Order: sequence, then structure tokens, then C-alpha cells
Amino acid sequence: MKMSIGEKKILFVFGCPNREATVDRLYQVADLIPDPTGRKAVEALADKLDGEGVEKWYRCFFYNMKLEMEAYYRHKAILNRIVGGSMEVDNDEIDED
Repeated sequence: MKMSIGEKKILFVFGCPNREATVDRLYQVADLIPDPTGRKAVEALADKLDGEGVEKWYRCFFYNMKLEMEAYYRHKAILNRIVGGSMEVDNDEIDED
């Protein structure tokens, strides 16, 4: 299944290895979102995960997506530090011989 980065971010925040619980949670979150566009995006993801045959591959997909998103956020933080010019190491990490 292909997912956009936005869908992966939503699943990263609100998802869990249990597909049924994730779908229920996404529908509940969609009810709390006041913006119609945001609500529609979350409901579309919930509908996508509630489709037929998803339970066969969801758990493996979730763990792989979780690893991918953790790497995404780690690389994004590194890039922000490079752009901000703060790639210096903290004092507690420096070994003075």
C-alpha cells in the first residue's frame, strides 16, 4: 500500500499495531477535528485501513512505517541543525584526553 507522508505522520501519531484499535481511534480523532479538510484526510486514512484484506499486512506495514518515520524525524532534526549552524557537540559528549 502506498501512503503519502501526511498519512504516515497521522498513523505515526495515532496508530498502533492493532489495526482495529487504530481505525477506531482515527474515527474518534476525525470527530474532534474542526477543520473539514483535516477531518476528511483522517477519515480517508481510516477508511483505507478498514478495507478488505488489510489485516493480513497491516502489522508488518505499521512496524516498517514506524522505523521509516523515526528515521525521517531524526534526519529532519539533523538537517535543521545544519541549516541553523548548530552542529556543535554538547560539552558533556566531548572527551578531553
